[in-house]
Amino acid sequence: MQIDWTNIGSAIGFGLIGIFLALLGFKLFDWMLPRVHVQQELSEKHNVAVAIVCAAVILGVCHVVARIVGAPVIPF
Repeated sequence: MQIDWTNIGSAIGFGLIGIFLALLGFKLFDWMLPRVHVQQELSEKHNVAVAIVCAAVILGVCHVVARIVGAPVIPF
């Protein structure tokens, strides 16, 4: 059994790109809501509603990123 290193390398590369884009999307969400201090609401006040909204945003962003990263390449 031979290991195909190009597929492993591209899976790792696209995985890292996906993680970076997911973090960027969450930071963009955090930047768009300047009146809500997410870290303070979660750590000090234990606000469950903010945690649920953050989880929904993270899942939504990750779904979009997965569709973008996993899309087939269309040659021009």
